[in-house]
Amino acid sequence: MSKIVTKKARFMLEADGFSIHTFEISRKLTKSEWNYCKEKLYDQNKISPKICIYQESKGVHRVSQYEKYGLRITLEHAHDQEDSRGYYVRMVVNPRKVIDPNASYIGIFPPVKSSITELQAAFHALLEQSAFNDQLDDYYLSRVDLCVNIRCDHKKIFREVVRVLRKLPTPPKYKRVSRKEKDKKKANKYNKHYIKFQCGTHSLVIYDKTYQATEQGLRVDYEDLPEGVLRFEVQYQRSVLRGLEKKLGTDNPSELLWHLMQKSEKRICKHFEQCFADVQFCQIEEIEKRIVGSKYEDGTKQIMLELAHRMQRKQSVDQVLEEMRSEGFLVEDLLRKVHKLGFSPIPLWKNFCAQQIPGPVSLLRMISEGEVVIPYQKIK
Repeated sequence: MSKIVTKKARFMLEADGFSIHTFEISRKLTKSEWNYCKEKLYDQNKISPKICIYQESKGVHRVSQYEKYGLRITLEHAHDQEDSRGYYVRMVVNPRKVIDPNASYIGIFPPVKSSITELQAAFHALLEQSAFNDQLDDYYLSRVDLCVNIRCDHKKIFREVVRVLRKLPTPPKYKRVSRKEKDKKKANKYNKHYIKFQCGTHSLVIYDKTYQATEQGLRVDYEDLPEGVLRFEVQYQRSVLRGLEKKLGTDNPSELLWHLMQKSEKRICKHFEQCFADVQFCQIEEIEKRIVGSKYEDGTKQIMLELAHRMQRKQSVDQVLEEMRSEGFLVEDLLRKVHKLGFSPIPLWKNFCAQQIPGPVSLLRMISEGEVVIPYQKIK
């Protein structure tokens, strides 16, 4: 005879904690400097067994020579809103790969001061014989990705977290950005594991790191993994970094990176708290119970129930609200009213093994204090 037992799934902070992952550095060049770099690399193409540089688009040349060492370099000759027309070298840096080319793509930059020293030395060694300036601090920061990796030890619960998170509503003043590819099926599959909200100064990203295609084009198939890694990112653009330079009185990349590594936990949690309600994901029965038992008027309760029921079939809260609005439902302020009851209108799968799962705000807050435990039921 079978029986139901209660077990526990866990979300755990990865060893590197809150820090940074990828950043971009830039440097403005004179026309002669830019041409020197470009011509030297194209000359190497003639004698190298592998392509060192190629034209990616008009005025943009991609340097492929250092990609396996964690550097994606481009030479750009393009219109710059600040200086009319300029010549630039831009480097997207994966610091762990620069220090150790065999490092995995899952981990992030350890938030200790020695990491910066190691990066400076490895950057210099990598570019010392190249056409580029080999001193990290001779560039300026043009983008930084703050991030944290959270590992789950239960595959089904991890997948359900990914599924409900991708349905989150777009925060005010942000727009949702989806991955676009020629292969629409491939893009749609990727977007089931990835969510990005963008505003003028930064982006908020949540994605299934075990599924994402790596920067080398290698795909990790999460179906074969016993667990999953969920990544939260805050991607800062140049305008945020310029403000930080003024505040700290320095434009030194190493000093700015160290500052952001130390402040990454506080900054990541703050951005997500400002953009999303601190609510739980629940089973539809629990959602119905809380709505019916609330003090809202019957008409408001019916609209709330309609929203939750439609969310069982639809792919985003935005889509359902727009659909209901077009049908004449009064949906203004509806989400705020639902959230005041402590839950998200996005239900868990019917008969899912867990009754509740924390939303992104509480998950980040609790993971910074220790592991997050989620009770679930299993039939034996």
